[in-house]
Amino acid sequence: MKKDMDFGPISVKLESPLAIVRFADREQGNTFRREWLDNLLAAVQAATADDQTRVVVAAGMPDIFCAGATRDTLVGIADGLPLDEYRRFARVFASCPLPVVAEMQGHALGGGLVLGLYADVVVLSERSYYAANFMQYGIAPYVGATYVVPAKLGETLGTEMLLTARGYRGRELKQRGCGPTVVPHDQVPAEARNIALMIARAPRASLELLKEELSRKCLEASDAAMQRELDPHMRSRTLPEVAGLAQQSYGVLRSSTQ
Repeated sequence: MKKDMDFGPISVKLESPLAIVRFADREQGNTFRREWLDNLLAAVQAATADDQTRVVVAAGMPDIFCAGATRDTLVGIADGLPLDEYRRFARVFASCPLPVVAEMQGHALGGGLVLGLYADVVVLSERSYYAANFMQYGIAPYVGATYVVPAKLGETLGTEMLLTARGYRGRELKQRGCGPTVVPHDQVPAEARNIALMIARAPRASLELLKEELSRKCLEASDAAMQRELDPHMRSRTLPEVAGLAQQSYGVLRSSTQ
């Protein structure tokens, strides 16, 4: 298999025992669009297809990991993906048959934060912003956000993030006792790689067996969450205020005044 592969702005670099999946859509800011999500799924599949790969490292750009939904989707100009497609793509790292380490050096917002939190291990930057900002637009979250954000960041902190919709710098999350590792910005890639290499010391077959068990727990819990989320999500999307909020505040990150 080729050592380097490109799927649009998403690349796969095979560095046995690791496979680095990097999304670098500078023009669109790594936002959810059909082509980008199709490319992401294809890249993860290609990364795991090489039998020398034991761990996948998912990385964005230094300044942006993933910004979630596009403005056009939120304001209703574009329909976006069917809900079952969001369900599949948002959990691509949880569904991956091998462990995934999310190298979240840049900002991660909304669905982009959820995408990263579905990885098995998460590394954040002290200076970047992380926001579960669905309510910034008045949209009740979907894709298991009400499960995965509190599960990975802590029940109290995760609930606060969902309700306030504000951005939290990694250093604040660290001070608040969040679950993921938080390191200085420039150290995120090295820290993610070190963790991935530590995981990769185990045989691939053993890692597949453990990941299967971990995934089962995660997917079952997020399935249940999405069943609960679906009706509130759909009802909130019909509210007349939603398009206006998205039009006014898309790209404006709410942050602490402290």
